[in-house]
Amino acid sequence: MARGEVLLETMKLTRRYGPVVALDALDLKVRAGECVVMMGPNGSGKTTAAELISGLLEPSDGRAEICGHSIHQEPAAVAARRDLAYVPDTPYLYDDLTVSDHLRLVAAAHGVGDQDLNVRSEALLERLDLVDRAAFFPRQLSRGMRQKTAIACALIRPFQVLVVDEPIAGLDAASVNVFREVLLECRKARRAVLLMTHSDAFASTVATKMLQIQEGRLVGS
Repeated sequence: MARGEVLLETMKLTRRYGPVVALDALDLKVRAGECVVMMGPNGSGKTTAAELISGLLEPSDGRAEICGHSIHQEPAAVAARRDLAYVPDTPYLYDDLTVSDHLRLVAAAHGVGDQDLNVRSEALLERLDLVDRAAFFPRQLSRGMRQKTAIACALIRPFQVLVVDEPIAGLDAASVNVFREVLLECRKARRAVLLMTHSDAFASTVATKMLQIQEGRLVGS
Protein backbone atom coordinates (compact mmCIF):
# COMPACT_ATOMS: atom_id res chain seq x y z
CA MET A 1 0.00 0.00 0.00
CA ALA A 2 1.47 3.32 -1.05
CA ARG A 3 2.26 5.84 1.64
CA GLY A 4 -0.52 8.41 1.82
CA GLU A 5 -2.84 6.36 -0.40
CA VAL A 6 -6.45 7.56 -0.19
CA LEU A 7 -8.57 4.68 1.12
CA LEU A 8 -11.82 6.57 1.78
CA GLU A 9 -13.04 9.47 -0.31
CA THR A 10 -16.32 11.35 -0.65
CA MET A 11 -17.11 13.79 -3.43
CA LYS A 12 -19.98 16.25 -2.90
CA LEU A 13 -21.77 13.56 -0.89
CA THR A 14 -25.28 14.83 -0.15
CA ARG A 15 -28.44 13.52 1.50
CA ARG A 16 -31.74 15.38 1.44
CA TYR A 17 -35.04 14.62 3.12
CA GLY A 18 -37.45 16.81 1.22
CA PRO A 19 -36.41 20.40 1.93
CA VAL A 20 -34.07 19.33 4.74
CA VAL A 21 -30.40 18.81 3.83
CA ALA A 22 -28.98 16.32 6.32
CA LEU A 23 -25.55 16.24 4.66
CA ASP A 24 -24.43 18.97 2.26
CA ALA A 25 -21.78 18.24 -0.40
CA LEU A 26 -19.25 16.50 1.85
CA ASP A 27 -15.74 16.37 0.37
CA LEU A 28 -13.47 14.15 2.47
CA LYS A 29 -10.30 12.10 2.08
CA VAL A 30 -8.91 9.63 4.61
CA ARG A 31 -5.51 8.17 3.80
CA ALA A 32 -3.75 5.03 4.91
CA GLY A 33 -2.54 5.47 8.48
CA GLU A 34 -4.92 8.33 9.26
CA CYS A 35 -7.66 8.62 11.85
CA VAL A 36 -9.91 11.48 10.80
CA VAL A 37 -12.38 12.55 13.47
CA MET A 38 -15.62 14.27 12.57
CA MET A 39 -16.99 16.13 15.58
CA GLY A 40 -20.33 17.78 16.12
CA PRO A 41 -23.43 17.78 18.31
CA ASN A 42 -26.37 15.42 17.91
CA GLY A 43 -28.18 16.13 14.66
CA SER A 44 -25.16 17.69 12.99
CA GLY A 45 -24.92 15.06 10.23
CA LYS A 46 -22.33 12.66 11.62
CA THR A 47 -24.52 9.56 11.53
CA THR A 48 -25.92 10.46 8.12
CA ALA A 49 -22.36 10.71 6.80
CA ALA A 50 -21.39 7.38 8.39
CA GLU A 51 -24.43 5.59 6.96
CA LEU A 52 -23.89 7.05 3.49
CA ILE A 53 -20.20 6.11 3.48
CA SER A 54 -21.06 2.61 4.70
CA GLY A 55 -23.68 2.10 2.00
CA LEU A 56 -26.66 1.95 4.34
CA LEU A 57 -28.15 5.11 2.84
CA GLU A 58 -28.34 6.14 -0.82
CA PRO A 59 -27.04 9.63 -1.53
CA SER A 60 -29.20 12.32 -3.10
CA ASP A 61 -26.06 13.52 -4.92
CA GLY A 62 -22.35 12.83 -4.94
CA ARG A 63 -20.45 9.63 -4.29
CA ALA A 64 -18.37 7.74 -1.77
CA GLU A 65 -15.48 5.40 -2.55
CA ILE A 66 -13.72 2.78 -0.46
CA CYS A 67 -10.28 1.85 -1.80
CA GLY A 68 -11.27 3.33 -5.16
CA HIS A 69 -14.60 1.45 -5.42
CA SER A 70 -18.02 3.10 -5.27
CA ILE A 71 -19.99 1.94 -2.22
CA HIS A 72 -23.30 2.63 -3.97
CA GLN A 73 -22.78 1.21 -7.47
CA GLU A 74 -22.75 -2.50 -8.22
CA PRO A 75 -20.60 -4.43 -8.94
CA ALA A 76 -17.97 -2.06 -7.52
CA ALA A 77 -19.83 -2.01 -4.20
CA VAL A 78 -18.91 -5.66 -3.62
CA ALA A 79 -15.22 -4.72 -3.48
CA ALA A 80 -15.99 -1.62 -1.41
CA ARG A 81 -17.89 -3.64 1.20
CA ARG A 82 -15.07 -6.17 1.32
CA ASP A 83 -12.64 -3.47 2.48
CA LEU A 84 -14.99 -1.59 4.84
CA ALA A 85 -15.84 -2.38 8.47
CA TYR A 86 -18.51 -0.31 10.20
CA VAL A 87 -19.45 0.16 13.85
CA PRO A 88 -22.80 2.01 14.05
CA ASP A 89 -23.91 4.21 16.92
CA THR A 90 -26.64 1.66 17.73
CA PRO A 91 -25.46 -1.97 17.48
CA TYR A 92 -27.25 -4.05 14.84
CA LEU A 93 -27.51 -7.49 16.46
CA TYR A 94 -29.68 -10.54 15.80
CA ASP A 95 -31.95 -11.50 18.70
CA ASP A 96 -31.48 -15.25 18.15
CA LEU A 97 -27.67 -15.26 17.88
CA THR A 98 -25.22 -15.32 20.77
CA VAL A 99 -22.10 -13.16 20.91
CA SER A 100 -20.03 -16.05 19.54
CA ASP A 101 -22.61 -16.73 16.83
CA HIS A 102 -22.31 -13.12 15.66
CA LEU A 103 -18.55 -13.43 15.33
CA ARG A 104 -18.85 -16.71 13.41
CA LEU A 105 -21.46 -15.25 11.06
CA VAL A 106 -19.46 -12.14 10.22
CA ALA A 107 -16.23 -14.10 9.84
CA ALA A 108 -17.87 -16.65 7.50
CA ALA A 109 -19.42 -13.88 5.41
CA HIS A 110 -15.96 -12.39 4.86
CA GLY A 111 -14.06 -15.59 4.14
CA VAL A 112 -12.29 -16.09 7.45
CA GLY A 113 -11.32 -19.77 7.76
CA ASP A 114 -12.28 -21.87 10.78
CA GLN A 115 -8.78 -22.01 12.25
CA ASP A 116 -8.22 -18.28 11.86
CA LEU A 117 -11.72 -17.66 13.19
CA ASN A 118 -11.00 -19.53 16.41
CA VAL A 119 -7.81 -17.58 17.01
CA ARG A 120 -9.39 -14.21 16.20
CA SER A 121 -12.55 -14.92 18.18
CA GLU A 122 -10.73 -16.00 21.34
CA ALA A 123 -8.41 -13.00 21.17
CA LEU A 124 -11.25 -10.50 20.67
CA LEU A 125 -13.46 -12.01 23.37
CA GLU A 126 -10.55 -11.82 25.80
CA ARG A 127 -9.48 -8.33 24.83
CA LEU A 128 -13.00 -6.86 24.97
CA ASP A 129 -13.88 -8.69 28.20
CA LEU A 130 -16.62 -10.72 26.54
CA VAL A 131 -15.46 -14.24 27.42
CA ASP A 132 -18.09 -14.65 30.12
CA ARG A 133 -20.76 -13.31 27.74
CA ALA A 134 -19.87 -15.40 24.69
CA ALA A 135 -23.00 -17.56 24.99
CA PHE A 136 -25.32 -14.65 25.81
CA PHE A 137 -28.02 -13.31 23.50
CA PRO A 138 -28.35 -9.55 22.90
CA ARG A 139 -31.31 -9.25 25.28
CA GLN A 140 -29.04 -10.51 28.07
CA LEU A 141 -26.35 -7.90 27.44
CA SER A 142 -25.94 -4.38 28.77
CA ARG A 143 -25.66 -1.43 26.39
CA GLY A 144 -21.90 -1.49 26.74
CA MET A 145 -21.66 -5.23 26.10
CA ARG A 146 -23.77 -4.89 22.97
CA GLN A 147 -21.49 -2.11 21.79
CA LYS A 148 -18.42 -4.27 22.40
CA THR A 149 -20.04 -7.10 20.46
CA ALA A 150 -20.51 -4.75 17.50
CA ILE A 151 -16.86 -3.69 17.77
CA ALA A 152 -15.76 -7.34 17.86
CA CYS A 153 -17.84 -8.06 14.74
CA ALA A 154 -16.07 -5.24 12.89
CA LEU A 155 -12.61 -6.34 13.96
CA ILE A 156 -12.92 -10.09 13.31
CA ARG A 157 -13.00 -9.68 9.53
CA PRO A 158 -10.37 -8.26 7.17
CA PHE A 159 -10.70 -4.55 6.37
CA GLN A 160 -8.76 -1.55 5.12
CA VAL A 161 -11.21 1.15 6.22
CA LEU A 162 -12.94 1.39 9.60
CA VAL A 163 -15.90 3.75 10.08
CA VAL A 164 -17.08 4.14 13.68
CA ASP A 165 -20.01 6.23 14.89
CA GLU A 166 -20.01 7.25 18.58
CA PRO A 167 -18.24 3.99 19.54
CA ILE A 168 -17.53 4.76 23.20
CA ALA A 169 -21.17 5.40 24.18
CA GLY A 170 -21.96 3.01 27.02
CA LEU A 171 -18.38 1.77 27.43
CA ASP A 172 -16.65 1.77 30.80
CA ALA A 173 -13.26 3.43 31.22
CA ALA A 174 -11.28 0.22 30.73
CA SER A 175 -13.13 -0.56 27.50
CA VAL A 176 -12.60 2.98 26.23
CA ASN A 177 -8.86 2.51 26.74
CA VAL A 178 -8.95 -0.79 24.84
CA PHE A 179 -10.79 0.81 21.95
CA ARG A 180 -8.28 3.67 21.90
CA GLU A 181 -5.53 1.05 21.54
CA VAL A 182 -7.45 -0.58 18.68
CA LEU A 183 -7.66 2.68 16.74
CA LEU A 184 -3.98 3.43 17.27
CA GLU A 185 -3.14 -0.07 16.02
CA CYS A 186 -5.24 0.56 12.92
CA ARG A 187 -3.18 3.66 12.24
CA LYS A 188 0.06 1.74 12.70
CA ALA A 189 -1.18 -0.97 10.32
CA ARG A 190 -1.80 1.70 7.64
CA ARG A 191 -5.56 1.34 7.73
CA ALA A 192 -7.86 4.34 7.41
CA VAL A 193 -10.21 5.28 10.25
CA LEU A 194 -13.14 7.69 10.20
CA LEU A 195 -14.47 8.37 13.70
CA MET A 196 -17.68 10.23 14.45
CA THR A 197 -17.91 11.55 18.00
CA HIS A 198 -18.81 14.50 20.19
CA SER A 199 -16.12 13.59 22.74
CA ASP A 200 -13.21 15.97 22.31
CA ALA A 201 -11.26 14.27 25.08
CA PHE A 202 -11.32 10.89 23.33
CA ALA A 203 -10.87 12.29 19.84
CA SER A 204 -7.72 14.18 20.75
CA THR A 205 -5.96 10.95 21.79
CA VAL A 206 -6.46 9.11 18.47
CA ALA A 207 -6.90 11.71 15.72
CA THR A 208 -4.50 12.67 12.99
CA LYS A 209 -7.03 15.27 11.85
CA MET A 210 -10.15 16.72 13.49
CA LEU A 211 -13.07 18.20 11.56
CA GLN A 212 -16.13 20.06 12.77
CA ILE A 213 -19.57 19.50 11.28
CA GLN A 214 -22.69 21.57 11.89
CA GLU A 215 -26.07 21.32 10.19
CA GLY A 216 -24.66 18.87 7.65
CA ARG A 217 -21.67 20.95 6.57
CA LEU A 218 -18.00 20.95 7.50
CA VAL A 219 -17.25 24.25 9.16
CA GLY A 220 -13.57 23.96 10.01
CA SER A 221 -10.87 21.80 11.54
